[in-house]
Amino acid sequence: MKILEVPENKEVTVKKIPKIDNPFLKKIEAMGLKKGEKVKILSKLGRNLVISVEGRKMVIDEELAKEIEVE
Repeated sequence: MKILEVPENKEVTVKKIPKIDNPFLKKIEAMGLKKGEKVKILSKLGRNLVISVEGRKMVIDEELAKEIEVE
């Protein structure tokens, strides 16, 4: 399943992150969004998702969220 499909307030585990050359993706990976990490979907705001990773809130856009696989 893609992280974009996960309902609010549900915690999932990251299964796969795309290998694309994207500076934003590298930044969120450095902040803890990586394979095997637990992620909680806090809210969906328009085309963005607010997530919590290791206690840190971050926002990812819909295009990136379509590429991140979770279970």
